Amino acid sequence: MSAINIVKAAYASENNGFDVTAKCQELVNNGNDDIPVNNNTFGDPDPGHAKYFTILYVTDKRTVGHAKGCGEGTSLDLV
Repeated sequence: MSAINIVKAAYASENNGFDVTAKCQELVNNGNDDIPVNNNTFGDPDPGHAKYFTILYVTDKRTVGHAKGCGEGTSLDLV
């Protein structure tokens, strides 16, 4: 079991988006705490438009939630 539990994650533009919660949990379960934020990872919810990524997660202590976000073409470090 991962020490990071994803509560909610989204990859979206202003027009459309995907719920990527399960994909992010899969990545962290496989030992990756750096999430590559791009269309290769999540698919393209709105071709030709800039996307952003938001994530809400808790660590194994479950006492503090973490919310982070970034733009397309970056990588987000969860720890």
